[in-house]
Amino acid sequence: MKKINNALIFLCSLASICFFVRDLNIGANQRFLGDLSMVFVLLIPKIIRKIFKIRITDAMELIYVIFMILAQFLGSVVNLYNNDTTWWYDLFTHFLSGVLTTVLALVIMNWLGVYKEKNKWFNFLFMISFTLMIASLWEFLEFGTDNFLGMNVQHSLETGVRDTMEDMLVAFLGSIIVAVTYLLEGKKGFIKKLVSNLV
Repeated sequence: MKKINNALIFLCSLASICFFVRDLNIGANQRFLGDLSMVFVLLIPKIIRKIFKIRITDAMELIYVIFMILAQFLGSVVNLYNNDTTWWYDLFTHFLSGVLTTVLALVIMNWLGVYKEKNKWFNFLFMISFTLMIASLWEFLEFGTDNFLGMNVQHSLETGVRDTMEDMLVAFLGSIIVAVTYLLEGKKGFIKKLVSNLV
């Protein structure tokens, strides 16, 4: 799995650099940061492993890399977010982020040694709260990008708060689906098996 991760990181980084060269040639200055940041974003799990000595499994890294390719590379670098024919893509990635961060919440609880099977309702609330926190932090980041870099990532000029609220609502929906599945499934359910394979 490590080889797959490294191959995906290498190919996506190479493609991002190619997009940077293209944008440089056509003078698309507002896209430079997104193109180049892709390389750093993909390496974050490896950096965390190296600097903070936190154990991140290859499976978790693969999920992260795939999500970043879908959200950052296809969304921002390839520019599916601003394409009229793929208007749904932004909502799709926020929904997916809700699903993944809910699973990540359980993984973190396992890491910290605070996960208890009998505390299902507490786990449920933690999963939802964690996802909403991540969704809020993301929107804070977009808000900061718009205000400090003069961009319009949140599309507030066209939609007001609609884009931000839709993003948070679909992330919440993704989280609810996973959290309710976790709440209703048995001891050997899909969510629990998935989390045990990621830790």
